[in-house]
Amino acid sequence: MNLFKRLMVAALIIPILLFLFWSGGVALASFLALISLLQVFELKEMFKKKGIELPKIILPITILVFFAFAFFDVNHIFLALGISVILLFGNDLIFGKIEGATERIGTGIFSLIYSPVFLSSVYKISEIESGRIFAVSLLILLWITDSFAYFTGMLFGKHRNVFKASPKKSAEGFIGGIFFAFLMAYGLSWYFSTHIFPMLLAAFSASVFGQTGDLFESVLKRDCVVKDSSNLLPGHGGILDRFDSLLIAAPVFYVLLQFFG
Repeated sequence: MNLFKRLMVAALIIPILLFLFWSGGVALASFLALISLLQVFELKEMFKKKGIELPKIILPITILVFFAFAFFDVNHIFLALGISVILLFGNDLIFGKIEGATERIGTGIFSLIYSPVFLSSVYKISEIESGRIFAVSLLILLWITDSFAYFTGMLFGKHRNVFKASPKKSAEGFIGGIFFAFLMAYGLSWYFSTHIFPMLLAAFSASVFGQTGDLFESVLKRDCVVKDSSNLLPGHGGILDRFDSLLIAAPVFYVLLQFFG
């Protein structure tokens, strides 16, 4: 039944994601801003289980930070971050909340970097030359990595418990995800008639850093003693669960594209 729910949700979401990533522009930016808002809300609820109560003002701050990083220059980015820190500090200052202030502010800043800052790189990728092809390819390669890491691990996984954050994952599955992502990169390069090198960069980002992003979120969930970030998506968990790989893979891919021109 759980597998059926996963397949039904995937069948509904995948075409929408491909359309938005291919469309780019305001539609993609608005979607990513919404995703970031939901992710920070899920983080807020997760951290609450550890006794860290993030202020509600972090939710509108999330939108401010996302659009600052997605659309504006360095000066506006620093301004947005400065305002964010002041608002987070100000909340405790105004309401006289001294105990736990360091945890709240540190966790709040982490949440703003982890979701809106990192996720804004998806929009930035879509805006460069051939960027929409790269954005869609990264998304596909993340799916390929995740799927083949699962099936490779299920069929050949002998070295499990390698990653303490996710004991069911195996070294064989991790390597299998990387192998099939690079294999798919050649197919995408042929399909989109693009140079193979940026596709290999996308495969590297998706397979290595995408899986790292998944493990990183597992660390957060284990620390907060939760199975899923939320129950928003039947069979899939929460929004953070579905986009955890993208949060790490996208900024890495964007930096690599900039570095190699």
